[in-house]
Order: sequence, then structure tokens, then C-alpha cells
Amino acid sequence: MQKITTVEPQKIIDDFNQFTFVAAEDFYWSAENSTVHYDPEALELKAGIYRLLHEIGHALAHHKTFGSGVELLRLETEAWSYAQGIAKKYKIIIPQNHIDTCLHGYRDWLHSRSTCPTCGNTSAEVDENTYRCFNCSEQWTVPADQRSRCYRLKY
Repeated sequence: MQKITTVEPQKIIDDFNQFTFVAAEDFYWSAENSTVHYDPEALELKAGIYRLLHEIGHALAHHKTFGSGVELLRLETEAWSYAQGIAKKYKIIIPQNHIDTCLHGYRDWLHSRSTCPTCGNTSAEVDENTYRCFNCSEQWTVPADQRSRCYRLKY
């Protein structure tokens, strides 16, 4: 991992004082209380700065909740777009392969959720967090939180 030397994380946090920043074990945006949660130790690395900028991107885009997995992927893509814009202010370039790797994780998450637990066919969401298999008609639910372990509960 590469250390960041071009910008102090506290400078970024101070520049976005319209939001609350709270040290946590992970990075995430909470629209409920306008709080960016971040891992202070991770901010010593470039990837940590990228993640901080990404969460600020969610904040600036006014992201609240998502209704489907596909919508979540759209919000994640949008937050990275905002992060790239913010990064320019600090003369930081977020490598496209870093963004692609992060988004690929969400695509994997979506694929896991949409895989039928009975026959393994990939299906589509029919309702929020509910899937139905095109092949065997099995129906299952999945957790709403993208940070949770992906499990599928059959009806």
C-alpha cells in the first residue's frame, strides 16, 4: 500500500465541515445524521483517502437509501464520480482501477444476491430485497444492508 504524502486528511475533513465526521472501524455515509464514518488508521494510505473522498461524494450527492441492488450500484458509481471531482481540488488522482475494483465488489455482491439458492440460476429483484427465479420459480429475500453477509432466505 502506498502512503499518502500530498494532503493531510484533516484538511479534507475541515473543508467539508457541513458534515459530521466520526472515527469508526469502517467507511460509510449515514444520511440520517449527515455523518461520514471513517477509519483514521486507513487514512495513512492513499486507498483510505480515496474511501474518505468517496463517502464525502455520497454526502454531496445527497444519497439517502436505495430501493434495489441496481440502484445501489448506481449510487456507488455516482459517489465515485463525485470523489474524482473532489480529488482534483487536492491534486489527487484516484486510479480508475481502484474505482473499478470497488465497483466490482458491488457487482459480485449483486450477483450473489440474485443467484437462486435452489437451482443456481441468476434472476432479478421483483421487489425490494426479494428475488424470484425465472427457472424454478423459487422466491427468496436478502438483507438490505450492503455491508452485511450475503445470505438468501427461501420463502
